[in-house]
This record gives sequence, C-alpha cells and structure tokens, in this order.
Amino acid sequence: MQSLDAKRYSQQLIMQALIDGLLVEGLLDKLNAEWINTAHAEELLTQLSVLNTCQYDSSKRLWRWPQDQQHSVIMLLQPGITQTWEKVPQTPVMLLNQENCQGHALDPVEFTRRLFCAITDDEDLNQGQLVFLQALADSLWQAESSVDHQVETQGLHQLTTPRHFAVMEQWASLLDRPYHPTAKAKQGLREAEYRAYMAEFNNPIQLRWVAIKTSRIITGAGVNENCAAPIQWLAGDEHGQALEREMAAKGLAHTHTAIPVHPWQHEHALPHWLQEAFDAGECVSLSAVTEPWLATSSLRSLAPTTASPHFLKLPMAIHSLGASRYLPAVKMVNGDLSERLLKQAIQLDAELGERLYLCDESKWWAYMPEEATLFDEAPRHLSAMVRSYPSALLQDPSARLVPMATLGTPLPANEHHVFDDWLAQRGLAASGATVIRLFGELCNRFFDINLRMLRLGMLAEVHGQNAVLVFKEGQCHGLLLRDHDSLRISVERLEQHGMQDPCYRIKPGHANTLYHDSLKDLLFWLQTLAIQVNLRAIIDNLANYYRLSARDLWQVMATRLEEQINTLPFEQHDRDMLREQLFEREQWPYKRLIAPIIERAGGPGSMPFGTSATCNPFRRVAPHAVDIKDEAVAES
Repeated sequence: MQSLDAKRYSQQLIMQALIDGLLVEGLLDKLNAEWINTAHAEELLTQLSVLNTCQYDSSKRLWRWPQDQQHSVIMLLQPGITQTWEKVPQTPVMLLNQENCQGHALDPVEFTRRLFCAITDDEDLNQGQLVFLQALADSLWQAESSVDHQVETQGLHQLTTPRHFAVMEQWASLLDRPYHPTAKAKQGLREAEYRAYMAEFNNPIQLRWVAIKTSRIITGAGVNENCAAPIQWLAGDEHGQALEREMAAKGLAHTHTAIPVHPWQHEHALPHWLQEAFDAGECVSLSAVTEPWLATSSLRSLAPTTASPHFLKLPMAIHSLGASRYLPAVKMVNGDLSERLLKQAIQLDAELGERLYLCDESKWWAYMPEEATLFDEAPRHLSAMVRSYPSALLQDPSARLVPMATLGTPLPANEHHVFDDWLAQRGLAASGATVIRLFGELCNRFFDINLRMLRLGMLAEVHGQNAVLVFKEGQCHGLLLRDHDSLRISVERLEQHGMQDPCYRIKPGHANTLYHDSLKDLLFWLQTLAIQVNLRAIIDNLANYYRLSARDLWQVMATRLEEQINTLPFEQHDRDMLREQLFEREQWPYKRLIAPIIERAGGPGSMPFGTSATCNPFRRVAPHAVDIKDEAVAES
C-alpha cells in the first residue's frame, strides 16, 4: 500500500471510531447542529464530488454543524445497530464553504480541536483535551506506519501451529482495540522504536536482563524450589549458562535473581523510577544476551522464537488506552487468585473441562523495595511473568489458535479473512449461507463457555485480545483465556457452587471492577466487552469482507445466544433475568471511553472508562421490530 493510501486508510478508520464514539457518548449533543432537510441534502451532495451521491438514500441523514456565517461541518449519518446514529463508513467529515459549495475533508485532530474549542468556548484547551488530542495524533502516525507494512498471510494452512499463531497476533495488532479512536497510540515510542517493538513488523527483540537482590523479590504461586528463576523457562542451555557465568563473575550468583527486561523499559523507565536501587546494588544490569523474542498483539507480551510454550509478559511504561502499561505485582497476585478459581470452574463443569483452556500465569517475579507496598509506583516497573500456553495445543498440528481480535481486524487491502481458511478446511465454498453458518458455530461455542462460567459466578475479560479461539479439525472447539487478573466475580454465586471469595487485593479508595453483587451486574461485561466490542467487530469485518448484511449476522448471534440460555442448566430466575436484560430491555449499558480519557487527563491507573446507555442491538434487529432507520429518525 502506498504511503498516501496508508495515511488515507488510517485517517478513515480512526475518524469512524472517533465520530461513532462521540455520538454514542453524547459529546456532540450540545452543539448547535441540525439535520439538513432531504431536498437540500440531495442537492448539496450532488454538488460535492467528495461525497458520492449513490451513498445517500432515505435511511441516511446529513448532519450540519455551523462554524460561522460562511462555513459548516457536515457529515453523513445512518441508523446504527449498537447506537442510534453512526457515521456512514468511508465518507468524510467535511468543512463546507456554503457560498461556493466547496469543501475539504477534516482529519480527526482538526475535527476534535474544533469540537473542544466549541465545548470550552475557548481556544485554550484544558489538560485532558490536550492529552486526548496528542493520543489521537499519535494514533494517526502509528496506524499509518502499521498499515504501510503488510502482514504476510499467504500459505497460512502450511504453517505450524505456533507459527500460525504468531501471524494471527501480528494481524490482530494492526487495529489493536476496535471502536477506540486512540487505540493505536503507544505513547513514549519514537518511530524507530515503534517499528522495532510492534508485532506487525515481526522484528526480533533482544531482551536485557537485570539481577535483583533475591530478598527484594516477591513471586507468584507457581514459583518454588523447582521453579526458582525465570532463566530456566526463558533461555536455552548455552545462553542460560552465559548469564549464570556473568552472575557468578559479578558475585551475584547467591544473592540475586536475574529477570528479563524489555529493552525500551531498560533504557527509558528504569533510570527514571529505580536509579537509587541500581546505585545501591539491589538491582544490577547484566550484559549477557539470550534468545530473541517477538512482540504479540499486546505490546508488552512476547512470544518465543524457539519451540517453547513459555511466553513472557513485561512492564513497559508507555501510555496506551489512557493508561501506563506497567506490570504491578498486585495484578499478578490477583491473577493467581483468579487462575485458581478458573481451575475450580473447570472441575465443576465437564463441558468447561473439555472446552476451556487456560494459560499458566502463576510463574512471576517482581521487585519489591524495602517498606514498599503492592500499590506503590516504583515496584510496578521491574517485574516479569512467564505465561505458559498448553503444550498439547501448540504441539497439535490440527489445532489453530486465533485471537478473536484477528477475526475483527480488516486487512488494509482486504485481501484475506481467517474464515477463508476455515471454509477451505471444511470444504465449503464461500457464500453468505456458509459464512453465516460458521459464524453461528463460533457464537455457539463462545456463548456456551461464557454462560457456563457466568452461571458459576465468574466472567473473564473476553475482549478480542484476551480471548483466543481454539480450532481443531475445522471445528470451533474451545476457548483459551489469558490475562486472568481481570476475572469478574459474584461471591454469592461462587459460594452457592462451593467456591470462596478469592480475597482480591484492591487498593483502598480505588474503583473496584472485580467484585459484583449479582449475575445481573456481571452481565455488563458480556454485553460490553464481549458483544459490543469483540463480536461486533467480527460482524463488521465479516459483513464488509463477504458483502453480507450486518443485521443478518446480529440476528444469528441473538438466536444462538437465546438457544444457549434456554439449553444451559440455569435456574429459572436466572434464565428470566438473562432474557429480560438481553432481549427485552430498550437499552443496554455502554462502556464510555473518550470522555473518561479526557477526565483523567493523563493521570495514573488502569484504562479509564465510564458507563452510560445505548440502544439494545437485539431489539434493533429483531424480525418483528420496526425498521431501525424509522426508529432512529423518531428518536432524533
């Protein structure tokens, strides 16, 4: 893809996420905007060659926001399924000169700056607005860099299971999180670093190693005498021995433990946060090198370049999704507690035992200075987790591990979709019917596993990056989970099934998103992360690639979800609650992203979010429902 095309494609993708997010969060509601009447809209669109007149029909509306007596911002909107109105895909947001009917397309930063100036009625923007604008600008240049470098997707069926998985991770990284306008921004990376450390560029990464005084290390539940140091999991014999020789030469062999450090973190973060620890000899940088690693769709998670099931997660003090990507010990402590619960769930439900796979994330090490607490800042920046994938899956030539994010990420040239390979493996020709059939099978497996977990009182954070589909012999066989620290629970329901409160470590006064009073409260995460983000992205990508109706795919999802609710052994009151919340309510909860980033204004913490409401997608696509364009017009 030529550079200009990459730039246009990236701007188009980010502008879509930006406008749709602003619309659903109500951030455009207080502008003095108006709908242009149909006759005037048709005339205006005919005169503007940038907007193709064939895209305008009775379901669409032209939105106008006056800027001064001569200029207006205009955009073409249409009724949505997950929100009342959305921008018509692949159409620009234009600044129009009304006198000569000429205009030019605004980029996302230009539009957002106009919006912020209008909201604050001042050209001096506040800190939160400046933070968001910078993240938006960084997203644009970084997305352009990624798009300009194409992931190699030829001959996927010939690859080994681990190699195929590596390509799937590169593919997923192209978009990062769908529907989030600043998702691609990895703030703190220079252009050369971005290309060196992002998965889509497939560049080997040479880790640094730091020896930490062993008495200043806390460890995970899986670390014991037989698993004492990261080196035995992460380095081959030759490199491991070289590292041990250096430790011995520096007199550290009996007093310190070596852990890997991302090269970016070693250069930029450790001198800032932990210089005193290095000056005191509690931490010592080593020069020995070990085997190179590859980035995955999560920047701070790395895949081995050797035939090993042991992956690696490391802190990076970059800013992404409105949060710093460090790796605090408290998160890993909670991950150990969650992993224990997940293993109990597998024992309680035979189908989960057959279909649900877990990465082992219990082997971790974290620097803990004297008198520090789990919630202090400095200890978050020097830690490491060995994430072990099930060897049986990686060694099975018939298995395919596909992050769900890959299924929801379009390739820039639209040249391939994972369903192409799935159809070929099943001996099916690509058609609307066969694609819908396979999507239905995917929904069956996904909802079966998640609803079984929900019934027991837990729900994993199954957005597209954490949830990995397991395919075997052409069938959607199961689900592999990683990042266990975000398991949401209802203690009352856990106790009904013989499990106990894991006693998560929660910072006093800090927002709690792990504990919930009931299954109804837990359902928020299924509706938002699982459906409105993960499955919605898959639907949008399938609809675009195979030229299908998104509405038809939503109907398939609704049907398969309802079937699972009716089939699984829920108590009747739970089944009634699920039907009411998912299919009967006019509105669903919505996870706000843009306003919370602005409100946080760059401060510390996890990814910021808020809650609001949007339309119920299943009511919007129900066969008996009023046509959604009529509903949207009525609501406007």
